[in-house]
Amino acid sequence: MIVLIIASCNDREKRSQQSASVTEYKPDSTALRLNNKASRLIGNAAHTYDSLKAQLYDSAIIYLNSAIEIDCLYLLAYTNKAQALQRKGSLEEALEVLNQVEIIKPDFAEVLMGQGFLLEKMGKMELAEQKYRQALKAYEKRLEDDPESDKVRSDIAFLYIFLEDKNRALDEIRDLIIKNPESEQLRMIEGVIKDFDRKKFIAEY
Repeated sequence: MIVLIIASCNDREKRSQQSASVTEYKPDSTALRLNNKASRLIGNAAHTYDSLKAQLYDSAIIYLNSAIEIDCLYLLAYTNKAQALQRKGSLEEALEVLNQVEIIKPDFAEVLMGQGFLLEKMGKMELAEQKYRQALKAYEKRLEDDPESDKVRSDIAFLYIFLEDKNRALDEIRDLIIKNPESEQLRMIEGVIKDFDRKKFIAEY
């Protein structure tokens, strides 16, 4: 059933002019309401007792399943579902949801990164590296379309933490700062990279 739904989404994605940008996509209004309800539950779960977290995540997933059923191109519903599953500790299920997103939108760099994080957390380093390299290609393609974007350039620099190491990432971001000394975005990411603890990040992911 999931394969049929994804195949249908793939076909619709090719015909949809809105599919070029996830942020510009206008979801079905009911799917949007269900996603927003789920987002509030996920947010509440982060600040409640452990005994209630699973219940809130499960309720959020029910809303998100309904949202996806109504609008199978609404990628934010998928990524929120993956987040709820991840926070529950259901890493394999979370990865499967992100795999569905990749089928619909193969160049979704942030999702490719998320897959890499999950695979690294699961100890599958070779597969994680493959996803990080796919993410780099997706970001580079995005940069071709918007070569002046500090956001994309800083995302690429951050990615080098996982492709190589923190020092390479710092070299990358500092080269960008030399060329763009007024960019607050680049300086902010330099601080993030400098203080970043990969092992801690993956353990808490």
